[in-house]
Amino acid sequence: HIHQHQLSRQCNEMTRFATLLLPCLCSLSTPFLARSFHMAPINNLHLQTRVVHNKKQRLDASTMENAADSSIINDDGINSRTVTILQRGPNHIIALKPPAVVCHHSGWAGSRSAAKRGEEPEIPMLQRVRDALHDIDTRGLADDDAKPPIRKVNLVHRLDRGASGALLLTYAEGYGSDSDSDDSDNSDGSVKGDTAQLIEAMASPESIKTYVALVRGEGILRGENLCEKGWFDVSRPIKDEGGEEKDATTSFKFVAGQPETGFDRPRISLVLARPKDGRWHQIRRHLNGLSHPILGDSTHGHSKTNGIWKRERNLPGERIALHLGRLELVPTENIPEGISVQAPLADDMLDMLRVYAPDVLEKSLPVLEEEGISVEAKEQYQVGGYNIPEALQEPKVFDDGDVDILEESEHYVIANKPPVVVVHHSAWTGKRSDPKRRWNQNIPMLQRVRDKTGRRVNLVHRLDRGASGCLLLTFAENHEDENGERTPCKITKTLIESMQSPQSAKTYIALCDGDGSWNGVNHLEKGWFAFDNPVKDEHGKLVEDARTDLCFVASTVLPPIDDGNAASTTANSDDDGNDSNNDNMEGRKVSIVLARPHTGRWHQIRQHLASGAIGHAILGDSSHGRSRTNRIWKKKRRMMKERTCLHLCRVRLPEGTEYSPGGIDVKCPLAPDLVKMLKAMPVEFLEKARPILAKEGIEI
Repeated sequence: HIHQHQLSRQCNEMTRFATLLLPCLCSLSTPFLARSFHMAPINNLHLQTRVVHNKKQRLDASTMENAADSSIINDDGINSRTVTILQRGPNHIIALKPPAVVCHHSGWAGSRSAAKRGEEPEIPMLQRVRDALHDIDTRGLADDDAKPPIRKVNLVHRLDRGASGALLLTYAEGYGSDSDSDDSDNSDGSVKGDTAQLIEAMASPESIKTYVALVRGEGILRGENLCEKGWFDVSRPIKDEGGEEKDATTSFKFVAGQPETGFDRPRISLVLARPKDGRWHQIRRHLNGLSHPILGDSTHGHSKTNGIWKRERNLPGERIALHLGRLELVPTENIPEGISVQAPLADDMLDMLRVYAPDVLEKSLPVLEEEGISVEAKEQYQVGGYNIPEALQEPKVFDDGDVDILEESEHYVIANKPPVVVVHHSAWTGKRSDPKRRWNQNIPMLQRVRDKTGRRVNLVHRLDRGASGCLLLTFAENHEDENGERTPCKITKTLIESMQSPQSAKTYIALCDGDGSWNGVNHLEKGWFAFDNPVKDEHGKLVEDARTDLCFVASTVLPPIDDGNAASTTANSDDDGNDSNNDNMEGRKVSIVLARPHTGRWHQIRQHLASGAIGHAILGDSSHGRSRTNRIWKKKRRMMKERTCLHLCRVRLPEGTEYSPGGIDVKCPLAPDLVKMLKAMPVEFLEKARPILAKEGIEI
C-alpha cells in the first residue's frame, strides 16, 4: 500500500525528472546520418548491462529496459549487439567500453558466470571489437565479393569490469593471425610494434588519462573543502594483486558535491582523476583513502551505501561509477600525431546526476567542458555488430544435483554418473577455506547417491570428472571393533576384489580423434586386440603392468564446417574436391572405440588410446589429447565443455560373492550429449557401428 505522502513525493520526482530530461531530449533530437557504415546515437550503446528492477525504481525505466535488452535484434532487423568505435586509425582503435563487461577472459570466473546462471553469455571487449571491425569492413559487400579476414586485436590497457569509457587497442600481427602477440615482425627487435609503442606512450608522464567518478561524500574531508583545492596529488603506496607494495600517485579534482538533505538528495560528488601510475585499483583505493569511495565499488567502497543505491536507486549491480572520459597520448613512431579522444559520459552516470544531484551536474558542466570531457555525443561514430558464438548460445542444462539409479540391492547401488561431475571431493576440488575451490560447482556423486538413497555410500571404483556412465557404490556398514573404532566395510572390500577378478569386465565406449588407421596399421580390421604398453601414474612414474582390450568399431571423416569462408574451403581442395591440406582435416576424423581395461591404472584408457602406437586420443581429453582438435569440437561441433568423450556403458561382475551372489550385469544408456554428437554424424557411419555395439548391449 502506498501512503499519500509517498505518492505525492513520487509525483514531484516525476515532474522534476521530466523537467530535467526535456531539454536533454531536445538536444539529442538531431538525427545521426548513416553513411557507408551504420551510425547510432551514443545513448543506446553503452548501457549494455544487466539491471535488476525493483519496486523503488528511481531512474528512467525505459532507459534501463533498453539497457537490459540492448543485446538483441530489434524490430528493424538490425543487430543491436554493437560496439561504438570512437576513433580508428591504421595502427590503433579506441572503442567505447560499456559497464559490466570484461576486457578479456582471465582466471577470474565472473567473466563466464553469466552462462552458468543461464543468462546470455558475456562476450569480452577483445572479441566484441574484433567482430565489430570486421562487420564495419564487410558491410555493403555482396555475397560473392571477397571478404577480408578477421583482424585480431590487442589491448594496450585495461578497464575494470564495472567501469566504462575509452578503451585503446591495436591490431595484432597481420590479418587473420592466430597469434596474440604484438604486431612487430622484426626478429631482431629493432622496431617496436604498435602495442609496445602505445604501452610506452601511455606510461609517459606527458600522457593523460582523465576519469570521471561519482563518489560517496560531499567533498569535505576533516573540515577541508576539497572542491576548493583544484587539482591536487595523492601519493600513497598500493599493494598489487600479488601483495607487493608499489608507489602510486593520482591527481584529483573535486568538481562539485552536495550534502545529504533527504533520500532524493544523497551525499554525492563528481571527481576527476588522473592516475600517474597504472597500479591495481589505484583510483578506487586512493579515493577510498580520502573517505570518498566510488559508488558501486564492492571491493573498496561503502557496502551500506552501495546497497541503497542498488536496491532503491537502481544502480546496476555490476556497475562502478567510474568512466574514462578522455585519453591523450604523446606521439609515437607509428602514430606521429599522437592520440586525443573523448568518450561521452555514460548515460547511467548522467541519469544519476540528473535525478539525484542536478545542482552538482549544473556546476560540473563548465568544468567538464574546460577539461575536455564530453557529457553527450557531439559527433558521429562508427558502430559495428558482434555475435555470440553458436556454442555459447546453446541452452544451459540446470543441474539440480539429482542422480539416476540404474540398479539397487541391499548391499550396493549403481548410479548413472553425468559428465563434468566429480565422484568425490579431493585435492583437485580444493580446500573448504579456498574461495576459488571447485567444490561448489557441481555436487559430487557420493553426496548425490547418499541423498538419493538416504544411506551412506562408499566408492568401489572411480570415473574421471569428464567421463560418464556406470558408477558402482556400496552401502557403508557401521560396525565397530572392541575398541569402538569403525572397521573397514566388508561389502566394499568384497566388491573391489570382485571387480579386480579376471571374470569381471568394464566396457567403455569412446569417441576418438582419428580415422582408424595409424602409422600404416588399420585398427578397424583387427577386431578386439590387447594393448599392454606402460603408462604413467599421477606422479609421472612409469607403470609396466597396464593392459587394455580395444576394438575399433567404425570411423568416418566429417564434412568441413561451413564457416562462410568459401575461399579457405576451396584453397584446401584439389580439382576433384578432395582435401589436400592436413589443416583442413583437423577435427574432422572420428572413430568409435570400445575399451576394456584389465588393470586400473591412472588414465589408463586415455593414455593407451593417445599413445604413439594407437594415435587416437579421446575427444575432449585435455591431458593426453590434442588441444587444437578439442577446441574445434567445442567451438564448432558443440562438444560439451570440460567433457571427455568416454562412457562406461556396461559393468559385469562374476557370481558367487556374499553380497552379489547372482553377479552384476548393468548397462548404462549413452549420455545425452554423446547421443547428440552421434546423431550429427553421417548415417552410414552409425549404421556400420550399430550391429557391433548391439553385441555389447549398447544402443545408439
